[in-house]
Amino acid sequence: MESKFDDLAKTIDQASDEKNIDAINRALEKIEKNNVEELSSKELARLYFLKANCYATKRVISGDVKNWSWEDENLEKEIYYLRLSISECNSIPIKDDYSDLRYRVQTNLANALNHVGRFVEAIETWDNVLNENPTYAMAIGNRGHSLSWYARYLYDPYHQPIFLNESYWEIKKALEIGVEKHAVKDLLDWVDHLDSLTDWNEFNFEPGDESRGRSKIERSYRTWCIDNRLFLNPLNDIWMKDIVANDVLTFPPTIVKKGDENPLFPEVYGIYNQLKQEYVSARYILFEAIEESNTSLHFSDKRVKLYDMLDYREYRLWIEKLKMAFLSAYAIFDKIAYLLNQHWNLSINVQSVKFNSVWMKPGDKRKPLLEKFRYSDNWPLRGLFWLSKDLYFRTSENRPIEPDARHLNHIRNHIAHKYLRVYDHRLVDTKTWRENSGHELSYPISDLELKRQTMKVIKLVRSALIYLSLAAHAEESKARKILDDGLLAEMELYEIEELYRL
Repeated sequence: MESKFDDLAKTIDQASDEKNIDAINRALEKIEKNNVEELSSKELARLYFLKANCYATKRVISGDVKNWSWEDENLEKEIYYLRLSISECNSIPIKDDYSDLRYRVQTNLANALNHVGRFVEAIETWDNVLNENPTYAMAIGNRGHSLSWYARYLYDPYHQPIFLNESYWEIKKALEIGVEKHAVKDLLDWVDHLDSLTDWNEFNFEPGDESRGRSKIERSYRTWCIDNRLFLNPLNDIWMKDIVANDVLTFPPTIVKKGDENPLFPEVYGIYNQLKQEYVSARYILFEAIEESNTSLHFSDKRVKLYDMLDYREYRLWIEKLKMAFLSAYAIFDKIAYLLNQHWNLSINVQSVKFNSVWMKPGDKRKPLLEKFRYSDNWPLRGLFWLSKDLYFRTSENRPIEPDARHLNHIRNHIAHKYLRVYDHRLVDTKTWRENSGHELSYPISDLELKRQTMKVIKLVRSALIYLSLAAHAEESKARKILDDGLLAEMELYEIEELYRL
């Protein structure tokens, strides 16, 4: 089987070099003939990787690699199969894996996510590679290149040089280690560009030690947030240092026309405040749930009469906190859509606003993108759109780009409206149970899986709030360029002091 895949890989590489779309389609036909039930995890990982490469090649041939197209069916499939490949790679113990496939797959996925504007998730994916293989040059180089683009969209002038400095030294390091031939020129050109900005040898910013809190629990909480990249602070995407332990990201400066209703306090700031508060609250509830899962029975769970169903089901306060964190975080996505509708003047009826449909022309069954988005070069805004595809966004094949999307949707639905059954992961194989049984009324899940999926949703919300803020900044920057400075009067918004005293 392995030699068969070797031949298939050579065929795909040759077709890619020759830009032969017919050969790629024939390769896809060969891939489809494999019975996935008969393949090992190693074989499946490689097969999905090759399938993703086929769609990547089709994207190259069609000319969609460097444009700003918001919709790309080949890219959707590329991301989907890369994620399937990673899932199979993760089931293979590293000690039993003698190839670099897992690093290539994750690097390619990060590249694809970065291309569509999901740079926050791309950076974490490259870092996952580098945590296991610190000298994997293509991950280092692509990560460095992405940081430069990230810097362009930051509105905080103190953050920008930090990102650019990191970008410069990362690209230099990748070139010294040695990257693939096709990447050398672009990275060299980018280093030259960064060199023209300043002398990075003279840039010596080094954050000092800061307190992570007074109490043991606060320090533990902030350390957990730092380690999991959960602060609404762009610096948490590149550093795990004390300085990132605060949620500094806000809605950016906004231009308001004179005469607008309540111009001193544009409502978008209040909406973004609320989104942040709901996010940080869900984040803390998740932290509490994880902490309490490792402790003895909570007093509120004592003296509660429940019947033993003899199936290892769990009834605990921390389980309910996981559900609350999941549901609260998931609800933020539709609220982001309301802010999009208002700030981008989409004029969609508020009763019809949803995160996965706010991008589309309302009332049109073909679901075309709104013109305002279709031709936009706003990178983080496009990232927000592509993030919405992870949440059971229907593609041309009625399939999301996230293999877990349907699972996430079922979890949310059963917490909110039906019955989520949570089991001890050590005693019940809930995944097999779900696959072999219906779940109209109830849905089985392990406690470990509920933790994992809640963390995934929390991270997606964080990414979405960052993309939203930076996308708004990009739009406001364009608006400022067409206005005479003399027509603008700066007005300061004040922080709620109680939050920042300590």
